[in-house]
Amino acid sequence: MLIFTLGNCGYEPIYLKKGDTNIVIQNIQTEGNKKINRKIISSLNLKEQNKNGGYKLIINSNKILETVSKDKAKNATVYKTKITVKVSLIEVDKIYNEKIFSEDFTYNNTENKSNLSQYQNDIEINLINKIIEDIFIFLNI
Repeated sequence: MLIFTLGNCGYEPIYLKKGDTNIVIQNIQTEGNKKINRKIISSLNLKEQNKNGGYKLIINSNKILETVSKDKAKNATVYKTKITVKVSLIEVDKIYNEKIFSEDFTYNNTENKSNLSQYQNDIEINLINKIIEDIFIFLNI
């Protein structure tokens, strides 16, 4: 009988230390959507450190809500929410690494505008969370 164990194989969940990045951030600069930027910085637990050899981190976010289709009366029937975040690591006024993260979701309109607004907020949060996971991986490479 052969028994396998994962006790000492070195496995460690990638999100175990969500605030610990492998890079030193000297300065954080944000542009674009303030709500998205605040969520990213707080979720990743990013803090500026006064160490030599660190990077300047620039986060530029953007949210677009667009109408994908309309009915005969020109009323919106399908919406799409798209969130794009550009993350740049700058080292001594030169781009060290840069990546654009983008997520979108298409959904149908509802009669109840209050429910639609809440649904759009939920979608936005889910899209931001997905992008945060991708940025976390990007910053830990």
